[in-house]
Parts: sequence; C-alpha cells; structure tokens
Amino acid sequence: MRSMIFAALVAMAGAAGAQNLIAPATLPPAQGQAQGYTDPAPAGMIAETPGAGSFQQWYVGQRRPAMVVYFDRKLEQLPPGWQGRDRLLVEETTKAQGKEENRRLTVGFERNTAQAARPVSQFAQLFQNALEAELKRQSLRVLDGKVLHRKQAAGGRGGDVEYSSLKGAARFVFEVELLVLNGEWELVGVLKDIHNGDLTASVRLPVENLGNHAAIERAARSLVRRLMHYSVA
Repeated sequence: MRSMIFAALVAMAGAAGAQNLIAPATLPPAQGQAQGYTDPAPAGMIAETPGAGSFQQWYVGQRRPAMVVYFDRKLEQLPPGWQGRDRLLVEETTKAQGKEENRRLTVGFERNTAQAARPVSQFAQLFQNALEAELKRQSLRVLDGKVLHRKQAAGGRGGDVEYSSLKGAARFVFEVELLVLNGEWELVGVLKDIHNGDLTASVRLPVENLGNHAAIERAARSLVRRLMHYSVA
C-alpha cells in the first residue's frame, strides 16, 4: 500500500512540477523526536526556551536580520515568470595620467514571461504562510520576497533581479522542502546567508498526515521551534 502511494505521488510530482506540490493523503508515523524540547500542542505544552548557543540567542545578537521564506523552491531557481536570456561581457581599456586600466563587466539580460508562470499550489501557499506566521510569532523579521523582487524589477536595471532584490533588503533565505525517502516523509529547512553563502542552520522534521490546515500549522510550528533551538557554531 505504501509503495502504491509513493508511486502515485512521484507521478503527480513529475506531471505537475515543483510549484504544484500536492500534500500526501496519508503518511507513515514520524520517526523519533529531537532532543531538548517538546513540540507544543495547539492548546497545551510550552516548548523549552532555547538556551546559550542557540539560533534564537545568536539571532538577537546579530540585531535581528531579515529573512525571506521559500517553500518548495530554491534561490538558484529563477522566480516564476522570469527566464534568463544572455550574458554580455563588456571589456574597456582607458588611459589616465600615462597609466592603462582594463575593466571587464558581465551584464545579464532577462525577460519577463509572467503570463507563462506556473501557479503555486494551494498546499504550498498554505505551508509558506504558516511558516512565515510562526517565524513572525517567534520575533524573527520576515520579508515578502515577491514584493522585493517586484520592486527591483520595476527599476529596469536587469541582471539577476531576484538576488539583487534580496541582497539589498534581507540577509537570509529559509528554504523549506517536503521530501520523501523510502516512504518516510520529512520537512527539511536550510537557512542560507545571502551575503556570503554560509549555511547558517539546517533542520529536519519527520512528518505524518498533512491533510488539513491545522496539521500544516503544527508542522510549521515544530520546524520553526527546531530552528530556534539549532546550535550555531
């Protein structure tokens, strides 16, 4: 039965693409829990406060830099509606006060194909919204990447519009994916520093039934709690 469910999900994923992720109807039981805290129930247990060396403490010490959340998408992928076309190498030689200077500049060109953009599934949208809400509840600064990207694109400067818009306003991208291996499902979140490429944190959470909004919110809450407890070297 499990293999049949997995095969069906793989087929749907291949047909729909990354932006049309569909939540599985049933998932196997979660395998184990992270040490050091308890996932909160909707009306019950309070998680242990992150201690010294945790991401929460480190984040406050960094003056609460902003982040952008991507669910089921990575920064290296072009944003929906944008496709790279060409890269032009410009070389220039100038002479000043008897000295010769050479300058090389690479310019990227993109075109807007928003009308051909694939829609984001309702499941992916609900999950990203839940993650953003929980991060905000934990007093992290969360920005809307779509707004930043659109603002940068309106300037008409070309180049890597998405990266330029993020680097100018945020420090981190929190990339979260729902992955499956041998029928076992996990949420995997990686916090990447936009400025220097550092993998600041990496968290994993075994998950089961995600068939309703409440289950999505519980999973997002648990994943963010693991991020707050992450030990930053």
